[in-house]
This record gives sequence, C-alpha cells and structure tokens, in this order.
Amino acid sequence: MRERLVFCDLDTLETNYLSEFISQGRVPQNLFYLLNGATVFYSYRNDDLAQIAWEDEYRFFKEQEFWRKDLRIAFVSLGCGNAGPEKMLLRQMQADGYELHYVGVDSSESMLELAAENLNEDTYRQSFVLADFSDPAFAGQLHEVVQEDHVRVFAMIGGTFGNFDQMHVAGLLENLVPPRDYLYLDVVPTQPTEHQNAKLRMRLSHLPDNLSGFFDRLLGALGLSRELGEILREERSDGALETLRFTFSFRATERIQLSCLDVEMVLEPGQTVELFTIRAYEPASLAAFMADREFELVDTYAPDVGNLSHRWQRLLFSRAG
Repeated sequence: MRERLVFCDLDTLETNYLSEFISQGRVPQNLFYLLNGATVFYSYRNDDLAQIAWEDEYRFFKEQEFWRKDLRIAFVSLGCGNAGPEKMLLRQMQADGYELHYVGVDSSESMLELAAENLNEDTYRQSFVLADFSDPAFAGQLHEVVQEDHVRVFAMIGGTFGNFDQMHVAGLLENLVPPRDYLYLDVVPTQPTEHQNAKLRMRLSHLPDNLSGFFDRLLGALGLSRELGEILREERSDGALETLRFTFSFRATERIQLSCLDVEMVLEPGQTVELFTIRAYEPASLAAFMADREFELVDTYAPDVGNLSHRWQRLLFSRAG
C-alpha cells in the first residue's frame, strides 16, 4: 500500500520560507530543497551514501528488543530526502518477515518524488507526507497516520539534526515523539584526539568549496553569486553542548538588489545572509543534552563508511514516559 499525503500548501510553504529569508537575513534549511535543489543535492550525496554499510544498521536494529516480528513498526523519516539511507535496511527487514510502515516526511515535493521512485520496488506500506515538521499542527496530523502501528521510530538521517538550531529542534522533537517511542539520530562525531579534530575542522570549514555546485546553485536561486560577494566561514559555540559548529554566510561586496515575493530587498556592501550551519558532535555531550529533554540513550554505533573522509555516529533514544 502506498499513499501520498499533503499536510501543507506548497505555495504557502515556499512563501513562508522566503519571507523568513527576507525578514531575518537567513536562509531556512528547507529552502535549499524547495528551490528545485533535490537533484543537485543528490548529484554529490549518492556516492557518499552508497559507501555507508547498511548491514551494520541492519544488525543494530535486529538487536533491539522492540524490533519484533509480532509488532508493526513505523519508521518515520523526518526530512526523508530520497529515502536512500534507509532503503536497504527496510528492504532486508521486510525480507526477514518484519511488518513495516515507512513514513517519509519532507517539505520538498521533488524530494518526495525521488523517495517514492527509490522505494518503488518495495511492497511494505509506504506513506509520503508533504509537510513541515516544525508546524505546530504536524504532530497531531502525523498521529493519525501512525496511530495503528505498535512501535514508532522517528529518524533524522544524513546529518539533518545538525543543521537546525539545537534548542529549537530538540523542542520540536519533544513535542513530536510520544512517550515510549524512539528517536534515531545520524550525526558526524568529533574525534578522540585534537590532531584528528583539526583535520575534521578543516573538512567542515571547506564545505562550500567541496560542495560548490550545491552552494552556487542556491546562491543563484536567490539572485546571488560569488562574483557579487564572498562566503564567510565562522566557527561558533553551542554553549554546554560540545560541538564543532560552522556557520556559512554570504557577504555582499557590492550593492545587490533582489526581488523575492514581489518584495524588493537590497544588500549593501558588507551586509550578510546566513546560508547554512553544520555540526560535529561529542556523543556523550549530545546524549546528556537529549537526556535533559527526556530522551534516554538506548544504544549507539558507528557504521563502516568505506572511503569517506569522516565518520558517522548513529544514536537511538527512547522517549521517557
């Protein structure tokens, strides 16, 4: 069974994101993918995703006491993208006789189309939901979709968790994940030595150069270009949460007149627009941060990432209640 659900009006969603860009001088994360950026994003991510060993994830979930064949399991992917990271896990689980319900949630219609195409050969129940999971109404709307499932795993895969303001996204998850359900996070971990962290810091700080096609496409969609300004890289603190956090901004070097939603916007030389934030986490610090919000760490593992230049860490939490 496959279903397509719409919890928000796409035009309104894009209007809201562009309004935020105009009023706050900051590009909302979801705007990256609304502006026809889905295929551009995966033009460089697919090779990376293919190197992460899904077999490790398969063994990890099979060891969890709630992952049982007599229970119907909902896997809710928040910001699902093309569903590539979870595809092989779910396919193998179904082949082993588990009853699954996949719920892919994204605010980009083109991302959902890629997800549906990617999972087209799989026969477990699939729900593709066009929605912004930060909308206050979303938790109630989603409950109607998954209320008959016995176990719900809410997943943020591909580093999505690290792109948001941490207090804000933690608050959203507190509201969204019911007591006794599960949260599954995929993050870049910091390294055990300062030398290794220096190399990780270097890779993170050069993200706009390494992903130039994606960044330049975003700038072009907003009426900006590197010829009209420069990309700034700033390492910032997340307070008590130990992270390597880099925020990337565009600073105009000449006067730029933009038009968004029939509103004229001018960037004067020296003015900046915040584009993107990325983080690497110290896992124990992240676990403590989530524990303060009633998410108890159940288990964690680091998958084999092949030839990738940095590691990933997967953390599974249970919502207290």
